[in-house]
Amino acid sequence: MSGQKKLVIFGLAATAFGLVNSGCGRALAQQSIPLESDRNIALTVYKEDFAMVSEKRPIDLPDGHRRVSIDDVSKQLDPESILFDWPQSSQKPRVVATTYDLGVGNGANLLRRLNGKQVDMMWPSNDGKPGETVTGRLEAADQGDSFALRTNDKLYVNPGGTIVASSSSAASTLPQLSVELDCNSVGKTQLGLSYLTRGMSWSADYVAKLDPTLDQVEFECWATIKNTTGLTFPSAKLTLMAGSPNRSVQSAQDRAGFSGGGEAQAPMATLSMDRSGALEMGRHRVAYGAVGDIYAYKVPSTATIGQDQMNRVSVLGTCEVPIKRDYAVRLSPISYWGYEGDYESQNHIPATLSISFVNDKDSHLGIPLPAGDVKVYDADSDGNAILTGAATIRDTTKNEHVNLTLSNVFDVYCEYKIVRSERIDKHTVRKTVQATLHNEKRKSIDLRLVQSIYGSWKPVKESSPSKKLDSNDIQWIIPMESSSEKKLIYSIDFRI
Repeated sequence: MSGQKKLVIFGLAATAFGLVNSGCGRALAQQSIPLESDRNIALTVYKEDFAMVSEKRPIDLPDGHRRVSIDDVSKQLDPESILFDWPQSSQKPRVVATTYDLGVGNGANLLRRLNGKQVDMMWPSNDGKPGETVTGRLEAADQGDSFALRTNDKLYVNPGGTIVASSSSAASTLPQLSVELDCNSVGKTQLGLSYLTRGMSWSADYVAKLDPTLDQVEFECWATIKNTTGLTFPSAKLTLMAGSPNRSVQSAQDRAGFSGGGEAQAPMATLSMDRSGALEMGRHRVAYGAVGDIYAYKVPSTATIGQDQMNRVSVLGTCEVPIKRDYAVRLSPISYWGYEGDYESQNHIPATLSISFVNDKDSHLGIPLPAGDVKVYDADSDGNAILTGAATIRDTTKNEHVNLTLSNVFDVYCEYKIVRSERIDKHTVRKTVQATLHNEKRKSIDLRLVQSIYGSWKPVKESSPSKKLDSNDIQWIIPMESSSEKKLIYSIDFRI
């Protein structure tokens, strides 16, 4: 069988075996795709475990009716979504049919693929050179966990040698797409290939670094792309979709592995955007736009998305975003009929720190922000980054306010108690509250105190003026010097 490509399989006396290459790239147990590739790849990735793959590959068009094999496709592609395009051909080939081969996946499937085919069985010699070789027909068990080799006069049951099979034995170990073409012209051209696939998703996250001297943060947006398609996409152009389109995409493993194909005028991954724009974000120019009711974000640089990896890419450059810091204490609710505990006891409540900003051009933003987690960092005395807190941003439109509650504050707190409860008249009960506010920081702050009150009420006798927020909430904003303490005393009249 000299001159033919061989698929060589070792150690098939047991269910586990290895593969080596003998002139056939598909026979490799592990295939590495170099970073430099002649494939021109664009990925449109959705958050909910699917993506659109669009690429252009060089191809030699055959003459007449031919079948062309296309390697390096996703193991989870949707065969019904395959589209072809011929951007450099004046006379475009006609696609007759497509076949998607999932690959054998394991040793049992490989044995079943070779069942009934003529193979060579080779045993090693003591000196390490090829030893005795026997040619016969391979007969695999139904479960693929054992086999026999039948020759003209003998039957070898589970022989402990090496099987050598022709690479044309339909024993592809990797997913493969093939297409039957009717070609009117021949020569080198480009094949445009697009398809939907499961096994890829993305999520947004944000990094915000607080400036210790200014009310601003260095704000960045990153996208983490998870790839379990079984394929590496080198130097891919990335478009990230924020939204949930209606779709019907099944895993290729749930299908028969065969589907009809068709031609398209252009790959689906070419997006038609309305309400689009571009914005300078730090060193990046961010392109974004609406595709129907879904927003698309074009990542400025290409990136290699490796198989079984989580690749993190920058979506927004570093932006210096002005913020407002908010130190707030929310007291326990009070009411006429409620029981607030021992009037002489002090209730200790730490303040919470929040930061807020506006998603507009004045804040060096002004684009729709995809939902994601935000980690906020401050610096210690040595300049090391310290996590201050984390929060979540929902999908945020332009000009919308963003408020992030980060953490409890150790050195800003309030001690309060109800110091008196008295009946003023037949229909009025008055409760008086004393709140002692502490700021142990080395800087001045404004401390916001919020009190929830239930029933028919009105404030009276306040040591500092309040502001009514709604029917149940009232607040005070108290300026606090560094390392200071202040008392706030107020009374609430309840109508009964």
